[in-house]
Amino acid sequence: MSRRSARKHVLSILFQKDFNTEETLEDIIKTYSEEIEHISGGDLSFVKSELEGIVANETDILKTIENYASGWTVDRMSRLDTAILKIAIYEMLYCEDIPDKVSINEAVELAKEFSSDKAPGFINGILGRVIADKK
Repeated sequence: MSRRSARKHVLSILFQKDFNTEETLEDIIKTYSEEIEHISGGDLSFVKSELEGIVANETDILKTIENYASGWTVDRMSRLDTAILKIAIYEMLYCEDIPDKVSINEAVELAKEFSSDKAPGFINGILGRVIADKK
């Protein structure tokens, strides 16, 4: 499985987590990987690592989203777009082995596939501002 496919799993689980606040992340991952989508061992470790990193840094990631989303709060954004942004910003800020451009491209592709027509541009704009300030 490619990292692109693994990111789709991360997105699905993050999205489920937003609606399923009673279950632990570990329970959601277990149910998802056993009953919904089989994820192989190596890919499962990437998915878990991404999810655990996002959850551990969620407060900072959400602050980053709001800082760069001019005139928008996370509460006003679609949960799907927020989940896509969480993945990309986590990778950009905390994963040195993933180039920023790859994270941005993957986020835009996820938005094209799963979100509204305006989402890719919106997401690209926020992530572009994040990367500009990193330099």
